[in-house]
Amino acid sequence: MRKEPTYLSDLSARAARPAAKEYAVPDNRMSGFALRVQSTGTKSWVLRLKVDGKAKRVTLGNTLTMSAEEARARAHQLLAAHAPPDIALLAADDRPAIKLNVLAQRYLKTKRQVWRPTTLRSVQIYLNSSILPALGDQAINRLTTSDIAEWFYTYSTTSPGGANQALSHLRSMLKFARETGVLPPDAPDPSKPIRRNTRRARGRLLNAQQLAQLGAWLEAPPIRWRDVADAIRLILLTGCRSGEIARLTWAEVGGDKLSLSSTKTGKRDVVLSHPALALLDRRKRGASSVFVFPHQANPAKPIASIDAAWRAIRPLVGLPKDIRLHDLRHTYASHAIMIGETLNMAGKLLGHKRPKTTEIYAHMDARHLAKAADRVGDLISNWLG
Repeated sequence: MRKEPTYLSDLSARAARPAAKEYAVPDNRMSGFALRVQSTGTKSWVLRLKVDGKAKRVTLGNTLTMSAEEARARAHQLLAAHAPPDIALLAADDRPAIKLNVLAQRYLKTKRQVWRPTTLRSVQIYLNSSILPALGDQAINRLTTSDIAEWFYTYSTTSPGGANQALSHLRSMLKFARETGVLPPDAPDPSKPIRRNTRRARGRLLNAQQLAQLGAWLEAPPIRWRDVADAIRLILLTGCRSGEIARLTWAEVGGDKLSLSSTKTGKRDVVLSHPALALLDRRKRGASSVFVFPHQANPAKPIASIDAAWRAIRPLVGLPKDIRLHDLRHTYASHAIMIGETLNMAGKLLGHKRPKTTEIYAHMDARHLAKAADRVGDLISNWLG
């Protein structure tokens, strides 16, 4: 009997009950780590990994003598020790290339023209606190899988999610090195064999009933929240991030699209559905501020945090506490997929970057994007009432 994944702890070990047959409870954050429960009642921490290419189960210790965190730390040590064979990014002439800390500065300098300041600061924090102290003095064509594995699994013992994010930034920098000629275009990525820590999905989808509840509130909100109500509706109808809507100016509103000048990943266009256009047309009448959603006390500034208002509004609507404002964006994308749009189309509607091969069809997408935006907008608008 195999139990559903859970975040393993001392409490979950004590709560596990023996069954007629031995079973394992996998951890939902660390791939291969599990709690083994035997029919006799004996419980132990185990790790599944590959040693010399063969799958193996290693017993880390009995739950009576080893805590969950001690077992987790030991598991990370074993994963680092048995990382896949090294892959070295060796240049053709075998001379050391630039160091990783030099590459990082070049990478950030290029991204300053594209990313928002908050994104840059976030990446800089990962670089300064984790990546560069461990790997910064290494020549990038001498980085090996073992080097990266040791750093990654050590970081994972304290912050599995942070380690995943840092690994993504490292991979992006090595990709940047290949694209800019610092490394050969066909140079292998030494981080590729490393498995990310398993992460629980955070996103929630508002179902039809919840959207109807929200729609009923949005139709007649208190006066102080009328602007917030329109902003929330526009987030749902466009799939935009809350900050993109909060900072939206009339100069960015076109006849059939939003031309956002500042997003998480740079400039992008957002195709507007008919319900979204109707909302903007209504707000345009009598507007005197440059912002679509101006601050009530000072129209020269954008609206105050929509997220703070959402946390106050959510219980009034009757929505669960774990539904975040950002989940409205997930809802837009999820319903797009459920009515038949492809993952690629949903990604385009949200402004996500997709594989370059999909750009071959970019000249065909304009009409389909408009139709997709209308279908999703109409569907959500109907549910909102």
